[in-house]
Amino acid sequence: MKDKKTLIGIGLIVVIMIVWGIWMQPSKEERQREAAIKKHALDSTNAANREKFIQDSIELVKANLPDTNAIIKDSAILNLPDSIQEIVLDSIKLANAKNTMGAFASNATGESRLITVETEKFLLTFNTKGGNIHRAQLIGHQSYKSRFVDKKKDTLDLFIPEESGFNTYLSTEGKSAESNILFFTTNAKSTKIKGSETTKLSFKIFANNDSSKYLEYVYTISGNDYMINFDVNMVGLDKVIDPGVNELPFTWTMGCPSQEHKVSKERENSNIYYSDMEGEVRQVKGGVKGVKDREIKFPLKWVSFKQQFFSAALIPNNGFPGNMYTMSTIPGLKDDANKKFEAELAIPYNYAPKESFQMRMYLGTNHRNTLKSYHIGLAKQIDIGQFFLIEWINLGVIEVFNFFAKAGMNYGIIIIMLTLIIKLITMPLIYKTFVSSAKMRLLKPDIDALGEKFKPEEAMQKQQAVMQLYRKAGVSPLSGCIPALLQMPILFAMIAFFPAAFELRQQGLLWANDLTTYDSILDLPFNIPAYGSHVSLFALLMTITTIFYTKMNSSQMTATGGIQAQQMKIMMYLMPVVFLIFLNSYSAALSYYYFLSNLISILLMLFIRRFMIDEKKLHSQIEENKKKTPKKSKWMGRMEEIQKARQEQLRQQQKGGKKK
Repeated sequence: MKDKKTLIGIGLIVVIMIVWGIWMQPSKEERQREAAIKKHALDSTNAANREKFIQDSIELVKANLPDTNAIIKDSAILNLPDSIQEIVLDSIKLANAKNTMGAFASNATGESRLITVETEKFLLTFNTKGGNIHRAQLIGHQSYKSRFVDKKKDTLDLFIPEESGFNTYLSTEGKSAESNILFFTTNAKSTKIKGSETTKLSFKIFANNDSSKYLEYVYTISGNDYMINFDVNMVGLDKVIDPGVNELPFTWTMGCPSQEHKVSKERENSNIYYSDMEGEVRQVKGGVKGVKDREIKFPLKWVSFKQQFFSAALIPNNGFPGNMYTMSTIPGLKDDANKKFEAELAIPYNYAPKESFQMRMYLGTNHRNTLKSYHIGLAKQIDIGQFFLIEWINLGVIEVFNFFAKAGMNYGIIIIMLTLIIKLITMPLIYKTFVSSAKMRLLKPDIDALGEKFKPEEAMQKQQAVMQLYRKAGVSPLSGCIPALLQMPILFAMIAFFPAAFELRQQGLLWANDLTTYDSILDLPFNIPAYGSHVSLFALLMTITTIFYTKMNSSQMTATGGIQAQQMKIMMYLMPVVFLIFLNSYSAALSYYYFLSNLISILLMLFIRRFMIDEKKLHSQIEENKKKTPKKSKWMGRMEEIQKARQEQLRQQQKGGKKK
């Protein structure tokens, strides 16, 4: 009975507690309010712990790894949560920037954004990091590899983005900030312009986050011009730049990709050119291998990074006025790289509240007339012959090319027209050569008779008799050589012109893709020293026609007889082989021109012999001349004096030998 009462009491207590618990449970609103209070307390604790963790991480990493590059790879950073890694790195970069960049440290972090401007001439891509032209693609042009190997339509890259750009050094608070690693601010947007339309892009970096103190790059671009305006503005920096700085170091670097058939030829024809204030154009001396430096100790009118067929040039409105600059060329380390250029220049600074250094920048082709149209001497960097006569000839050739090109002619036909014009101009010289050859051929029997008359030891007497025969017959042995020598400048002019002619770049003819480089009908599995690893058909045709022409014209050499004549004959047959080795890897246009020139010369020789030279009449004239008392020329007189002196010398030597 007692146990029963106990159980009833315990049950009542439990019921009372359950009812009390239900009765005293907080409402829904009270539960939400309590949860919010707990969450706030927890978040506050976590935030405090997170901030402390971040600060502790920053101090730990800064103490052990002050180098930002090392920090990025360090396990102390890699082990942090992703959300904290970025904060730690940005904080350290900013701290490092303040230690190294002075007043411009706030520009050390930011967003790298690309902005494009498309014109009729090029597609330019600007980067907010560095405020530079990140990429320049020339419209309507392609690299040799892109067009003929990959067979795809593409624009031509003027330079390698990762190896190119401007860098202004800003000295503040005893430290130096480099603009090419800072993030510029801009409101510019991508756009497309044409014709006479223009667009302007402004890029700024601020000192101490002050919007009234900044360095600014301003680019003004036209829709149909290779030349753009480039201004460097310095606003409010008179209290920022360290005292005693009279110029801001300004470095221009450009890595050039390979754009043509043979990178070795590109390197031979690529260099830094610069002009003094008087307009004299010079280049960095040196070959194609190794680093080449040049110190320049005078003001500059412009600086150009010239590739084989394209150039980038900086032209300050008032020149670079300083007296110490350094230019460097570095050959590309890879087969697809041409050269890397660097120019250490300077922008004058006068501590004015507002200063502007105004320049123009050329990014375009080495088309001579295009460069010439700017009237600043850029066309002088195109080598069309150092000797004035060769240069004069090539200027005329360029005009011929432009004249026929405007008529829409194929460049293969234009070279034929050029060859015909040159042959017409040199026709009097060619005719004189053929007449001399005919006279020498008619005199051959008389010369052979003299050879039989004199003994081998009487070579001097024989030579005198031959010279006397020439004088009586009115024939000069040099009359055939002089016209050939006079035509040599034309050949040298063509050697200089064809590989440098932008007009011929990627202009095909028959089996040749590009007339400025060699043609190949067969690629060899091996390399022949000096000759190469390919076979140029135009070079072979040139060689064959040269040998044939030499054979037709060899009568002049055989007429004189003797060892010297035979040696000369061997040389005449050896020269085409030498030219074959040289032209096999040279411009196909030159081999084609030389081949055409030989063909026309052969036809002219046949025509002159058949229709213009009457050998019977010429023989009668020679016979009549023999009967006359010849007038001794100064040259013949000197030759006779030399021969007499030589004979006397031989007699004295013989007497001396007999006495012994």
